[in-house]
Amino acid sequence: MFKKFNAKQVLEDVNFDIRPGETLGLCGKSGSGKTTVGRCIVGLEIPDSGEILFGGVDHLSKGKMGSSIMGTGIQMIFQHPETSLDPRMKGLDSIIEPLKIHNKCTREQMYDKAMELADMVGLSMEHLNRYPSQLSGGEIQRIVLARILSIEPQLIVADEPTSMLDVSVQAQVMRLMQRIQEEKGISYLLISHDIELLYQVCDRIAYLEAGRIVKMEEI
Repeated sequence: MFKKFNAKQVLEDVNFDIRPGETLGLCGKSGSGKTTVGRCIVGLEIPDSGEILFGGVDHLSKGKMGSSIMGTGIQMIFQHPETSLDPRMKGLDSIIEPLKIHNKCTREQMYDKAMELADMVGLSMEHLNRYPSQLSGGEIQRIVLARILSIEPQLIVADEPTSMLDVSVQAQVMRLMQRIQEEKGISYLLISHDIELLYQVCDRIAYLEAGRIVKMEEI
């Protein structure tokens, strides 16, 4: 995968695979291209060349990049989770919204499904009745995770998902993500500059420097 912004080469021959049910860490300093890799995978950026294979389909050559890929089993958790939520919507409505958009269940089933997802990520009705501005960073991240799980993804790209959280909350969110992975068999691409975190939760770590994968390490 190759990507330029203007004349600057941001990604150069980035090549890796993510195995079913594994957590692959992507480690690198600020400016190394980590976030661009994630955004290319989910279709928010379009690589200049290369392949992005998912489900046996090259989404780049087939012209399937862009927002459409988000409905094919790939979802993304952003570093600033509050940007994923409508500030005018309460937590419960935010979880129900993707169920409506993707027609995952009937209108009569939506409330029960949303409550099931909320319970899965450890949210109470008290949280669901609040707006994002009334929730902590960890609570917002749990709502974002519940929304993502409603789409039943096979791969979640998590871009620094705990960097804005307190240390104790970071651990809670990562344990939650690991438990969900065990239950659902989801794969993660965990993007982080925190090598200690990656060593704790990843199966392999890819090291990115100046837009290139320079090392792949089994944990």
